Formats: sequence, C-alpha cells, structure tokens
Amino acid sequence: MKKYFLGIAMLLMSLNSSAQKKDKVLFKIDGEPTYVSEFKKLFKQKDANILEKDFREDLQLMVDYKLKLKEAEKEGLDTIKSIKNELAKYKRDLAAPFLTDDETLQDLLQEAYYRTENKIKASHILIAFKGNDTIEAYNKIKDIQAQINNGVDFGDLAIKYSDDKSAIQNRGSLGYFTAFRMVYPFEDAAYKTPVGEVSDIVKSQFGYHIIKVEDIAKSEGKVKVAHIMVAGLDTAKQSKIDSIYQKLQAGENFEDLAKEFSDDKGSSNSGGVLKPFEKGRLPIEFEKVAFSMSEPNTYSKPFKTPYGWHVVKFIEKEPIQPFEELKEELKKKVLNDERGKKPKEVAFAKMEAKYNVEVNKEALKVFESNKVYNIPTDSLQQVLFTINGESYLQDGFAKYVKNRRTKQPVTYFDDYKNEQLKEYVIDHLEDQNEDYKAILDSYRNGLEIFELMKIHIWDVPSNEPELVKAYYEKHIENYQAKGESFEDVKGYVESDYQDKVQKEWMESLRNQSKIKYYKRQVKKLEKTYQ
Repeated sequence: MKKYFLGIAMLLMSLNSSAQKKDKVLFKIDGEPTYVSEFKKLFKQKDANILEKDFREDLQLMVDYKLKLKEAEKEGLDTIKSIKNELAKYKRDLAAPFLTDDETLQDLLQEAYYRTENKIKASHILIAFKGNDTIEAYNKIKDIQAQINNGVDFGDLAIKYSDDKSAIQNRGSLGYFTAFRMVYPFEDAAYKTPVGEVSDIVKSQFGYHIIKVEDIAKSEGKVKVAHIMVAGLDTAKQSKIDSIYQKLQAGENFEDLAKEFSDDKGSSNSGGVLKPFEKGRLPIEFEKVAFSMSEPNTYSKPFKTPYGWHVVKFIEKEPIQPFEELKEELKKKVLNDERGKKPKEVAFAKMEAKYNVEVNKEALKVFESNKVYNIPTDSLQQVLFTINGESYLQDGFAKYVKNRRTKQPVTYFDDYKNEQLKEYVIDHLEDQNEDYKAILDSYRNGLEIFELMKIHIWDVPSNEPELVKAYYEKHIENYQAKGESFEDVKGYVESDYQDKVQKEWMESLRNQSKIKYYKRQVKKLEKTYQ
C-alpha cells in the first residue's frame, strides 16, 4: 500500500516544479494556488487503472491531495525521525548519478563490452610485494624486464622468477580471459598491449607484473553442460567412469546417474548441471570438450582433467548478448569493480573546479606526521580547506583519522575532502537542479502524507476497538451474511470503519479550509477532457 500511495503522491507533486507564474490558477486552498498546467500534465498521462476517469473526480482527487499535504505540514510530520531517516537515504541514492561522470562511465561500458566480446590469451610474471616494501619487488621486476628485452625466453623467466607458483607447470600462461576476470590494472594493460608484444611493468594489488599477449579472438560466449565426475586419476577411477559410460550407452538416464555416482556434490543433486561458463573458468581439458559439442542432449566419451574423470552432457550455447541488452549488467559490474572509481574521480575533479575547493597546504602539513594524534583537537582550528567559501577546520579531519592510526595521516586527506565535497553537493543539489528537487519534494510529501493517513485512517480501528464494535452493532445487518460473530467479520468491519473515518476526516479538512475554484478554467478543462 505504501508503494502504491507514494507512486500517486510522486506523480502529483512532481508537477509543482513545472508550474510557472504565468500559468492560470485552477483553484486555491487558503490562498495557495494550484495551476492549470499541473492538472493538465497529470491527467494527460494518467494511468486509468490508478486514477478515476471522470473529470470532476480527478479534480477532487487533486484538491484532496493538496488538503492532506497542508495537514501533514501543519502537524509537523516532516520532523518525525523515521521520515527524516528514510528521506536522507533516498536523497543520497537519488544523488548518485550526479556524483558519477556519465561520459566516463559510458566509455567504460563500451570498453567492457569489447573485452567481453573479445577474449585475450596472455602469460605473466608476477613479483609479489613483501609487506609494505615495494622497492625490492620493483627492482627485481626491472631486472626481469631487462632480460626479456635482451631476448631471454619469457616462459623460462616465469618458471625461474614468478611468484605465481602455477608458472612451474604453465610457464606463466593464463590461457584466455575476458573482462572482469582479472583485476582491472592487469586486464587494462593486457588489452592495451599488441599481440606478440610484452607490456610495460604493471602494478596491481598483488605486486608487479609483466604481461606477454599471445592472441586475441572473438569470444564464443558461454556453454551450459551437465557432467558426471569421478574424482581421482587411478585405474580404479577410470574403470568406474567407464562403467557409468556403459550405463549411458545402455539407455540409463544421465541425471539419475549423476545423482547416484558423481563426486561433484555441488552439481550432482541437480543432475550434474553446471552454471553456464565462458572459456577460462574451468580446466582447459574440460572446456575443450564442452565447447566442441553442439548437439543438445548428447554426451562425450570419458575424459580426464587434473581433478578426475568426466562425462559431459551438452545442453546449449549462450551467445554474447547485444550491448543494449547487456548494458545494465555491465554497469553493475563496472561500478562494483576497481574501474568504477574512474567515473567518480572524474566527477569529483569537475566538482572541485565547479565548487571552488581550495586547500590550505600549510594547515595540512601538521598531518604529515603521526604526532598530530597528540595535539588536542581544540588546538586544530585552522581552516584546512574551503568549498565555495565554506570552511572546514583541521579538527574535523583530526577526528576522521583518529581511529585510523597511520604514520602519515595525510594519506587519508583526499578521501576526507571528497566525502565532505560529496555531502556539500548533495545538500545543495536542490538549489541547482530542478528535476532533482521535484523528485525529492515528491518523495518527501509522499512520506508525510502516508504517515498522515496511517495516523488518521489506517491505525484508527486498532486504536479505537470499542468504537469499531459499536459500529458493527449499529450496522449488524450488513455483516450477517459474512459470519455469526464480531470476530468472524472483524476484518470487514474494520475496513468499513476506515472508510467511514476517512470520509468524515476529509469532510473536516474541506470544511476548515477555504477552497476557491476558478469556474472559467474548470469549464474549459471539462470540455477538453470529455
């Protein structure tokens, strides 16, 4: 009910922002005007399943809504903590697009789609960080880079030096991968390195990398299969998978055999069905078989991977969807990925210029040492930075870094400054963006009127049980067909009592307010409405 009511409230109130002074007044409540343009825009696009068709009823609906809004304001419902908290959360959610640079985001979506359509095959050498010491790792990767430039074999160097221990078996090869499979700095460097060449040194959260790109090709999309797995590679395991295969050839059901014999307990209960996967997700031997199949409900001969023996049943292939169909999924991945920082960083850079952010570098110097933790906050009263002339003092940042305890508190300054800038932007968006203000006002009004209805209508029966029973006894002939006692028909009675209360309450609001209709405008609208 709340979502339904808020939907109508937001539709009605969103029209207020577009009403200009030159609009003709349709009616006034206690001198406050509602404009013709509000009514026209609302009922031109109205949903007949939500709002009444008759012009007079539509007009009364709008009048009653405005009456409820005035009453909510009169009762101060905007001060209720639950409403303030919900509005604050909605305000932040609504502001999110304004804190992201759309052009940068669109570029990243196109980039991610290209890297989804095209898989890349690469090898790498990793030199991991040892604690916070990056210098030793960097010097080591520089030496390896020099050896590569002098013609030493990349695979040999991977075996000798790489901290990715799988290099001992695969000579640093990662096989094929697509977007979101690797950390973003690694993915980005790989896709920007030409085939057959070696990247520059790449830094990620794991350490320093050098990447050799071996191939780029169109991605086959995903494949969906089921499998029966016998864990282990000894002769007895091979004999077991062979016997299962013979049962399949004899006509026994694949799903039943998977449930009975498969050692992959994650899939056996579902008949061996795996989630659709792309290349690079599972062992190469498994993928080679799965992607080579194309006939639904056929199954492979037994084959082995490093984990055991398998028989695969082919279900279907899933080609890559067009960009527009995949766009929302990509957007979620981009914004939750390390690359999602980019649109925010660009947006904050633009906001810093727009809102004239100025940093007091002298006041910031005190945070270059952890000695600042010993300075009383009441001594940290210099202006640290300003946003549009509004001052932010040192003590605010001191409180921010207090529980972070680092040798150089200054490293957190940009995070703190951006948090304050974000709050400043959100607090001032209503003054600068009419659409944002209209939507926020709509939601605020919807919350207040929902609370108003709850207090005066929906909660009344539970607060006045004796009056509800008296109403039942007075109108008992209306409920005899629905039950024998009050308890049997209590729900019906409460609903009817709510209707009664609402009618009386609305009549009271109308009577205590001065409502003035502009008859000429009403008649004109009535003609065009019919």
